[in-house]
Amino acid sequence: MKRICKNCETKLDEGFRFCPNCGQEHKEKVVHFKQFILDFLGDYFTFDSLIIRSFRPLLFNPGFLTKEFIAGRRVRYIPPLRMFIFISIIFFLILGPVEQTGQIERTEEAEFLDSYFNVWFPRLFFLLLPLFALFLYMLFRKPGRFYLTHFIFSVHLHAFIFVLLTIMVVLIDYIFPTSVFLSQWSLIITVFLLELYLLIALKKVYEQRWLTTTFKLILLNIMYIISVMIIFSGVGALIFYL
Repeated sequence: MKRICKNCETKLDEGFRFCPNCGQEHKEKVVHFKQFILDFLGDYFTFDSLIIRSFRPLLFNPGFLTKEFIAGRRVRYIPPLRMFIFISIIFFLILGPVEQTGQIERTEEAEFLDSYFNVWFPRLFFLLLPLFALFLYMLFRKPGRFYLTHFIFSVHLHAFIFVLLTIMVVLIDYIFPTSVFLSQWSLIITVFLLELYLLIALKKVYEQRWLTTTFKLILLNIMYIISVMIIFSGVGALIFYL
């Protein structure tokens, strides 16, 4: 009996797992609730081998995922935006319990911080993605190198930033909550790791000399820090006075 795609009713030859017309996977049996949940997680959060395959280079091989994306090798790894959204969700879920357990009574200042970090902070990071990519475009312009290249770099970098922040939050607030030493040095360690990661990633993706890359890294930091201060301060003032 000829198999038919349940989505578009295209006739399928034997051995066809996916429909050549619409791409839907062909399944003969009834889909159970467990399989539905697994399909959901696979489609939207990619809880499969792509997680490990993508997270390892994201953490330990700066710039690798961006170069792979530019080279067209994209099916092997999680799409950049999906990775960023997934990691940012994990970060803010962890940050939420930390804020709740750390506050005994609600004050006006606490309400302001809640509104800032839970509502505006995630949105501001989505604004910083294209802004950081614009800075990269200005500093690393080259014929044939389009804005998308810099945007993909920005997405991967900010995904790493969220992973780094998540690790620091877990270490300080869950594993070593009483360690004053770790709390004091956490910011220094985070900034150092981030700058080292960014330097290596810039060198690998844009393939310029170390001295040139370092100089542009300094300019990039200045441009980014000033922009972050202006944007975050402006939004903070707007929330406070409204």
